[in-house]
Amino acid sequence: MGDDALELRSGSVVAVDTETLRAAAARLELLSDDTEAVRASLSEALSALYATRSVSASAGSLQHLMHRASDLVTRAGDLARGLRTMATTYEFVELEARKAAALAAGDTAAALDYTLRSQELAASSPDAARLAELVVQARPDPHGDILTQLFFGTLPFGAVGAGVFGLGGVLLAAAKGFGLGAVPADSRHLRLAPTPRVTLREANAGTAPATLRDVAARVPTGDPGGIRVERYAMPGGGRRFALYLTGTRSIGGPDVFDMGSNTNLYLRKDAESLAAARIALQRAGAEPGDAVLVSGHSQGAMAASRLALEGEYDITAMVGFGNPIQADLGPDTLQVDVRHTDDPVSALAAGGHDASIGAPGSFVAERSADPLPTLGDLRVQVHQMDAYMASAEMLDASTDPRMDAVRERLAELGTAASVEVFVYDAESTVSASSEDGG
Repeated sequence: MGDDALELRSGSVVAVDTETLRAAAARLELLSDDTEAVRASLSEALSALYATRSVSASAGSLQHLMHRASDLVTRAGDLARGLRTMATTYEFVELEARKAAALAAGDTAAALDYTLRSQELAASSPDAARLAELVVQARPDPHGDILTQLFFGTLPFGAVGAGVFGLGGVLLAAAKGFGLGAVPADSRHLRLAPTPRVTLREANAGTAPATLRDVAARVPTGDPGGIRVERYAMPGGGRRFALYLTGTRSIGGPDVFDMGSNTNLYLRKDAESLAAARIALQRAGAEPGDAVLVSGHSQGAMAASRLALEGEYDITAMVGFGNPIQADLGPDTLQVDVRHTDDPVSALAAGGHDASIGAPGSFVAERSADPLPTLGDLRVQVHQMDAYMASAEMLDASTDPRMDAVRERLAELGTAASVEVFVYDAESTVSASSEDGG
């Protein structure tokens, strides 16, 4: 596996906190004002010295300091204006991204509102509008890495390889063109999936996760069970929950985390794996409104995202590993999406949302887990949880300030007086023969 550094960003094209930029500009302007006051005092002192007709070496020093202060005033002013222009630029880009999302969702009223606001910004700052066009043109290609690796990986296989490459390109283009990867905040569906059979496999005492790697390690990858729920007894009598969901475990049942549920979730339909997650939470004692941290791998990340969208629980944080979608869970949910740019499953998200989403501190972390084509690509090793575990460790070691929000959420769980762990299996109650019969 490669050890390329993770890139953390808040969206496909918006990776800048504009309020921070404006706050920095304001501080520079205050510094400029203070420096101007110093320059004025130096000028008065120099004038007073000249008035005494006793010009000495101190006059030269005063004049040098005055010129330095004047230069600092100019540079601070220029930098403050530049920061404000950059803030307006990224606000313009974000409005354009939100307008595109509104159009894709058929919300013409919101799209018109974003258009009018963009026009106002463009009129107030033509320079920012021109810079915004350059920023959009320079946005990262969500499929660039994987298509490059797919091309070189299939090259030795001649016509067959070319066919595989072409099919992969078409599928990725379709995922991007239909906009299935970026799920809007108002996305809902009817609960039509059959009720699965959820069975408790284990129940024991545990501990709270202290790091992002701990979160990744709790995501089920084999037996027993595909669903893990942790119940935290908090000081003062409160309680919290954490839900961890496995990725796809079978092609066609009886496990509910199969390709059928996988496809349904990606196409924004109800699925038995999602129904099983709801039942497991209820069996573990979670009630509507309870605070829940959700995490999952691949299909499990999709199911966790859909559960968060339903709004039944207070989802404090969502941590997805190799998630084929990115759902907008609103401003109160910390969203952490860990992706590999050479993971074909993550590529189905097509970059996710252009604009930043989630609570302050939310981010997308990406890296190329295996930059060179290898035989491991045939087994999609970069999509497996051991590869994502390595990325989680890199994030734990990161000094990026956005990781502070993750550490705060985990530290809160760490104050629990006790932790109970429940592991569940879930199987479909619909047999293959009954499906064939209608």
